[in-house]
Amino acid sequence: MAAMKGFCFAGAVALASCFVACANDDASPGARDLCAQGGELNDCPDTQRTAAEVCWRLVDCGAIALDGEQDFSFDWGRCMDFVEGIPDDRSHLVQSCIAASTCDQLRVNGSPNNPDFDQMYCVLLGRNF
Repeated sequence: MAAMKGFCFAGAVALASCFVACANDDASPGARDLCAQGGELNDCPDTQRTAAEVCWRLVDCGAIALDGEQDFSFDWGRCMDFVEGIPDDRSHLVQSCIAASTCDQLRVNGSPNNPDFDQMYCVLLGRNF
């Protein structure tokens, strides 16, 4: 009988720990795409090196919004304007950096609605200092 109580107690602890593990509040806001996290486990294709694809990657990762809350927010449209408006050598560098980065590396303070542009290191590679 004591062994049965121990077994039931162990089962209850295991079940309770499962609920605790599944009640994770650390979910990343904005990650909308299966491949937004990348990695070999998902067998995701590499991001294409085009302005549209890298800007969509930023949206999928929750780094920028599709349409920012404020007129000056760095959103998908501004991303497109920026990447297409810089010289080709810098644009290629920005695109390669975004494509190679993880979503955690792409998200910054204020992401996705009002990202801190000065923390977007891949995008800063395209700036003319």
